[in-house]
Amino acid sequence: MLKVNLAALDRGEVHVREQVAADDPMWSDVRVELAAPLDVDLTARFVGEGVFLRGRLRTAVRLACRRCLTPVEQEIDDTVDLLFEPLTEEDEGVDGEVYPLPARGDELDLRDVVREQVLLRAPEFALCGEDCRGLCPQCGTDLNTAGCECVPAQLPSAWDVLKNVKFDD
Repeated sequence: MLKVNLAALDRGEVHVREQVAADDPMWSDVRVELAAPLDVDLTARFVGEGVFLRGRLRTAVRLACRRCLTPVEQEIDDTVDLLFEPLTEEDEGVDGEVYPLPARGDELDLRDVVREQVLLRAPEFALCGEDCRGLCPQCGTDLNTAGCECVPAQLPSAWDVLKNVKFDD
C-alpha cells in the first residue's frame, strides 16, 4: 500500500514497513527490472506544517552489462530522507527535494515517491566485471567466453596524409 495515515501522525511517529513485489504494476513502465522485492522501512513524523520521512530502501536490480550484455544484479541499500510540505500556488512549478503534501485527504501516498527514489539509486550502467572484454564489434562474439577470427578493420588516421609527403633530398 505504501501509505501514511496523516490522522495517526497526530498521535506520534508512524512506521511504514512493507515489501513491494518485483512484479508489482508500479514497476511496469520503468527502465530497470527488479531482481528482488523492494523492502521499505520508513518512519514518518510531523515537522512544522509538513511531514518528514526517514528510512531505508533495499532491493536488487537486474541490468545488462554495458560491454557484453550479460545480465548483472546490483544491490540497492540506501537511506532516504523525504519531506512533504503544503505547496502554495507560487511553489507549484518548483522541483526539488520537497514533495507536495496533499491539501485534502487523510492519507499520504508514497508509491510514486518511493519508485522515484529507487530509480535515482539504480545505476545507469553495470559491468559484469572490471575485466569484461565485451563483444566483438564485427561478429558479435562474446570475447569473455570465446575468441573470434575477425581481422580488425584499419580505420583511416589523420596521420595517413603524412605518409604521402615527399621531401626533396
